[in-house]
Amino acid sequence: MKKLSVVVLALLCATAAFAQTATVYFVAHQGGYIGEATVTIKGTKVASASIAEWQGPDGWAEFNSADGKAIADGAIVRVPDPLANTGAADPAIKGYMFYIFNQKDGLETWSQFTPGKTGFTRPTGHYERDFRGLMGNPIRAAAYAKAAREDTLVNVTIDGLKVTVGKPASQTVHYGNMNKADPRATYMELNASSIGYRYNNKATVAFFMANPTADYTAFSLKRAKITLKEDKAVDAAAKVADYTAADDVVYAVADAVTGATYSDFPHYALELQAAYKMALAEGKVKFKK
Repeated sequence: MKKLSVVVLALLCATAAFAQTATVYFVAHQGGYIGEATVTIKGTKVASASIAEWQGPDGWAEFNSADGKAIADGAIVRVPDPLANTGAADPAIKGYMFYIFNQKDGLETWSQFTPGKTGFTRPTGHYERDFRGLMGNPIRAAAYAKAAREDTLVNVTIDGLKVTVGKPASQTVHYGNMNKADPRATYMELNASSIGYRYNNKATVAFFMANPTADYTAFSLKRAKITLKEDKAVDAAAKVADYTAADDVVYAVADAVTGATYSDFPHYALELQAAYKMALAEGKVKFKK
């Protein structure tokens, strides 16, 4: 019996130590970006967590205005999409979604650009089947994140039904890196009054890892002094000495100050928590993959 108990205990310990990872995909930052929240657990403890936030077309489409400094009506990008144009014979079209920068009635959006018998057409409604709406499907969002990571998002030009592939996103990205959380990115830089995107991201992930079961809908805002330790693995270009604010408006959860100041903190913390719940479920039930 003693030997059996030891074996059972060993199995239980092994199970508790076995890592489970889950990822949640979501439309981020008011719709212009694709978020990717990944959490790995051992037992019920968070072993690691991360947020990636991939630039949408606005962040990487090649400038096509007359002066070459802006995106103008008619810019087109191509995105791998397992749900798009599956019946097309042309390998440059099959399995891809195309988005065109669509300016109409003083409004602008990235609209689905669809091949037909005689050529590609824009949607009849300005916001009909736009990038933000279509990326609400996690199958598309996961494919987009994978393509951003693997650099298979490309600028294209189209003449009738002929697709000509141009520069990849990595060569035309506007903020230094497709992932806004990458240390080499330049989006929302640290300055005298702001800790910037990447140190905000670090604070969000660190607070979540220590508090994975917190109620992130019950947040508050507090004035607090933020002290940063410079870390080039977080932000390769920032010098924390440049941040000189006496204090800042910081998010707090259950009176615990998080260190995060940006308005997306509650949203991203909830996405991390959703991934945490999925990882817990993976430890209980084996899902087909």
